[in-house]
Amino acid sequence: MTSSLEAIALLAVEYLLVLGLAPILLGIIRRVKARSQRREGPSLLQPYRDLAKLWRKESVYSDTSSWVTRAAPWVSFAALLAAIPLVPWFVLPTPFSGAGDLIVLVGLLALSRFVIALAALDAGSTFGGMGSSREMWMGSLSEPIFLLVIFAFGAPAGSTQAGTIAAHGVAAGWGYVSAPLLLAVVAYVGLLLVETGRLPVDNPSTHLELTMVHEAMVLEYSGRDLALIEWGQGVKLAVLTGLLIALAVPWGISSSLGIAVIALALALLVAKLAGASALIGGLESRIAKWRLFRVADLTTFAAVLALGAIAFHYLIAAGA
Repeated sequence: MTSSLEAIALLAVEYLLVLGLAPILLGIIRRVKARSQRREGPSLLQPYRDLAKLWRKESVYSDTSSWVTRAAPWVSFAALLAAIPLVPWFVLPTPFSGAGDLIVLVGLLALSRFVIALAALDAGSTFGGMGSSREMWMGSLSEPIFLLVIFAFGAPAGSTQAGTIAAHGVAAGWGYVSAPLLLAVVAYVGLLLVETGRLPVDNPSTHLELTMVHEAMVLEYSGRDLALIEWGQGVKLAVLTGLLIALAVPWGISSSLGIAVIALALALLVAKLAGASALIGGLESRIAKWRLFRVADLTTFAAVLALGAIAFHYLIAAGA
């Protein structure tokens, strides 16, 4: 098998893995939250059933909507799909790693957010306008700080390529664990909650108009369009969680293409994703929804931590 065929095969495995696991990550979060509230909760497979049911239904559009409303779910989903190869999932070097770095990934996430917010305005719904304004405001806060967090992770490796950063962590071993890394991880977790619309920033299960953000933007969608949007939310969660795992705990990512080591790396990746989703569910079950303008407090805290991580790194490097 040629190297190009190997890269294509690995990329196909990445897509199958992320697209297949994305719904169950949402299921794990819901299950953990339910159990923490002493409820049985839905099955882990319920998100798959919901997607299948939506996919069989017809999409209905507002009379005031245009082609923007029809195209937005597909463009948003395509942007999220384009972000998958930029994350080192289970093998180094990553296939097609030269396609872009983490700055490109931030741009793809911003594109996904923008088209859904634009479609919410296009439908002419009051709730859609309210949700899109809130979403874009939060994005204007989180996206610049996300770049700072990327620089905090990338400074020790001298790169903004996720694969290069992960390879540096694998090579450094336990020496990779440091105060700058811990600060960057905490900052990233805060931004992950903002980017994925989790508590305390947003409540994905709410239908109260005073607190809706993402749900307000997609109220006009149904059928396959809504299935794509909901599936895309799972993919976005998987991408951001997988990136955190690769940057914070890269050990276990394979550096060779042997069947045994690839299988082990895949098993470790699945375990890490499931554990991270359970931690998110546990965190959500212990914190309440914040007021909207407190989101700025969270992003400011993340910015301070990211700047601190960068400063600590260069101070340590200068002292060494």
